[in-house]
Amino acid sequence: MELGRKIYQLRKLSGMTQEQLAEKLNISRQTLSKWENETGVPDVESVVKISTLFHVSLEELLLEKGTHVQEGHGAQFTLEDMAKINAYNRKMNLLLSGGLLFLAIGILTAVFEKMLKSTTLSLSYILYRYMVTGNYEYVPVDYTQLLVLALLAGTVGLGLCLCYFIHGRKN
Repeated sequence: MELGRKIYQLRKLSGMTQEQLAEKLNISRQTLSKWENETGVPDVESVVKISTLFHVSLEELLLEKGTHVQEGHGAQFTLEDMAKINAYNRKMNLLLSGGLLFLAIGILTAVFEKMLKSTTLSLSYILYRYMVTGNYEYVPVDYTQLLVLALLAGTVGLGLCLCYFIHGRKN
């Protein structure tokens, strides 16, 4: 693996944009792009800054055998492995946030349904209807469709959250 590819992978793993990394290295974004595309080579000072910034030894950064990053009790992780782990974590975060969003929608819809139901049964609504229509007739309103929507959204959200926790325990 060449230096430009390593810089690209380290930047992506850290979640930085080219602009952000270029700013930290005090270079232009175009210069960083040239390094990553292997059309340019960083100077020694910039390589040392990159090494320090990403907590990677110069040997790991510059030598082919240095594509491994030491972690823990002698375990070896390649930059590709770290990229896969990062992608997996993004998917899991999306799964959890989607589940929580659906749960929130379900809860809010259920609360809205209960508030709407209590409003239509209130004395002020009955008086309002009397003023508008001229009679005291009770007009039943069916709110089960809203409750079904709330249950459906809550079930989807609960299912997504359960998938997150079950899949998270496996890995």
